[in-house]
Amino acid sequence: METRKNSTCPVERTLYILRDVWTFMILRDLCTEPRGFNQLKKSVEGISSRMLSEKLKFLEEENILDRNVSDSRPVRVTYTLTDKGKSLSAVVDSMRSWGKTWITQNAENCDN
Repeated sequence: METRKNSTCPVERTLYILRDVWTFMILRDLCTEPRGFNQLKKSVEGISSRMLSEKLKFLEEENILDRNVSDSRPVRVTYTLTDKGKSLSAVVDSMRSWGKTWITQNAENCDN
């Protein structure tokens, strides 16, 4: 994957960042509102705590999301999209629209 990380091809570089279903599910949820770790864990069905933590850290390193720690007790961590991350909402919306048209015609509607 290292070669893709440094690729000059925009498609290859984007695929490096948005490389799996977990990343898209996290983005899907953060496009609607900031969320805490446990909220994301409940919403992204099937993801382990370790995997969620790794994905959040990676997305923070890529400047896709910000990790905000409150000064209150108990400490609360909230994840929000950066401007770079918010720009991906068009990608998520396009995927949702395509899926509604071509994939989920007879399936349950996804609220997210």
